Order: sequence, then structure tokens, then C-alpha cells
Amino acid sequence: MSGRSGENRRGIPVKSNWMMRALLLTCGVAVALALMTREGGPLYEQGRLVAEVFSETGKPVELTDDNLVDSLSSLELNVPIAKVDLNGGILSVDLKVKDERLTKGELYAGMAELISFAFARTPNIDQLLLRLIAEDRWLGSRYLLVAADVRRGEWPADAPERLRKTGDGEIPADLKRWFRLTETALWRDKIH
Repeated sequence: MSGRSGENRRGIPVKSNWMMRALLLTCGVAVALALMTREGGPLYEQGRLVAEVFSETGKPVELTDDNLVDSLSSLELNVPIAKVDLNGGILSVDLKVKDERLTKGELYAGMAELISFAFARTPNIDQLLLRLIAEDRWLGSRYLLVAADVRRGEWPADAPERLRKTGDGEIPADLKRWFRLTETALWRDKIH
């Protein structure tokens, strides 16, 4: 500081120096976030932003009743979750298919996202019971379309990505076997 109180050696008031630093820090953080979330950035995957559930140390988070809602709400799903239950190491999720414009590929992508979440981002889920349920909005009736009983360690690491990339085609037999996936007649005959 110079001889006058409140100024630095260059004659700039100290208070504005701190304001300038705060402004530069804020701009730097904004630029860093913009770079991380832009297409091709580390938080951007396959055309969408990715939010993962990890602790401050970067390790997967144990899924509990306390963090279940927050954890699942961070997922990018194109199908709403109708019901969730966590019972020990078993996570049960029902996805409600109510938009007739959704394609099989979009539904497979949602299933793959849940499988990746349950087994890659949480250490304590050993089984995922996943169902796609169609709901008739006029009658209130519910119809099972697809059910899967996915178990940790019983499929190769690339299986969720293969399911995601299936598109609107048929699910390959090996994925059906690994994920214990059952399709109803309604799914096979009516969903395109």
C-alpha cells in the first residue's frame, strides 16, 4: 500500500481491486462452465448434458431413500418415472409411456440411461427391475409393454450403450438374455 490509506501502490483504491478480482473470478467461472457444457465438452454426451451422481470425491454415491428422488431427477429421461421403489439392493422403476410419438429407440435410450445409472453410478444396486407401462389417458387403464430384470455383473460393460444404439429395431437376443427382458404382444404388435 502507498502512503494513503485504502490505495495500493498504483493508486487504485483497495476496495475496487477486490471488486475487480471478484468480477474476473466470476467471468472465469462463467467461461469455464460454458466450455464444459458446450457440445463436445466434458459434460455433454450424445447431444445432451449429462448430470452424474457422484460424491465430492468423485466416487459413485450409495443410493438411499434420502437421495433417491434427487438422484433420479438428475437423469435425462424422455419418459416420466411413474413409480420408484428401493428395497435393499433392488431398485424398481416404472416408466410411464404416455406420449404416442415416442419411438422404440427413445424408449430404449431411457432404459439404457437407467441401467447405466443403477450400475455405473451407484455401488449398492445389484438388481434393477424396470418396466415400461402404457397408460390409456381416457380409461385410466395401464398396460405392460416391456419388463427387464437387470442384474449387476451379468452383462458386458458395453451392453447399455448397445441398447441405446438399437434405434427402432428389434433388441438383439443377447441383450434380451443379459437384461432378462420380456416384450409383451402389445409392444411387439403396436409400438413402432
